[in-house]
Amino acid sequence: MNIFGKKKDRQDKSSQNGRKYFEVFGDTLNQLNLFKTIAFFLLAVVIFQTIIIKTTLKKPPLVIRVDQLGNAEAFKDVKSLQKITPPEIFNFTQYFLHYFIENNFYTYDDDFTKAFLMMTQNCRQRMNDYLNVNKITDGIKDNQLKTKLNITDIRIVKDSPEYINIKVRGTREVKSYQNADFYKEIVFEDELSLKKVERTEKTPWGLMVDAWNESLYKNK
Repeated sequence: MNIFGKKKDRQDKSSQNGRKYFEVFGDTLNQLNLFKTIAFFLLAVVIFQTIIIKTTLKKPPLVIRVDQLGNAEAFKDVKSLQKITPPEIFNFTQYFLHYFIENNFYTYDDDFTKAFLMMTQNCRQRMNDYLNVNKITDGIKDNQLKTKLNITDIRIVKDSPEYINIKVRGTREVKSYQNADFYKEIVFEDELSLKKVERTEKTPWGLMVDAWNESLYKNK
């Protein structure tokens, strides 16, 4: 019987088991390191994409004008991309007046919110005071008003490098959802001062209302 031989065999088996343990442990560490590398790489990709998206959102929207036949017109001057045309001015003015003075009991809250987003900060504060002092919101709610706006004339009075002054004339027919006999006709002339701003996602027209004033010629 060779006692020393058995002891040597046990030592060899123990050594082999130890190597297998460390090999498995080493493979696990290698996998963890690989996963860490992949995670850092993906994180870097996400950060890079976020920066690209934010940069893209800050760029002015691309406006492609077309002729009467629907064909795209080439821009000979890059600066013309920022130029605000009369149709854009009229379109902006119509949207603003629709939100601000064409009051409707069911949509007035959202409409005023949209109108405020089209104003400068100073104008927003003044118009909020105007609504509160004249109790415009209370009148809409108490009488459940609905208004039909009819713009008869929009005229550009002055177009300077920083501001555009507008005069708008029209009528408003005011009725009530709860009272069929309620009727009021308003003949108005509005004066607006539009500030030219950078075209962004939030200001696609490149305009914001900086001042608004209304004169009433008929209100009954």
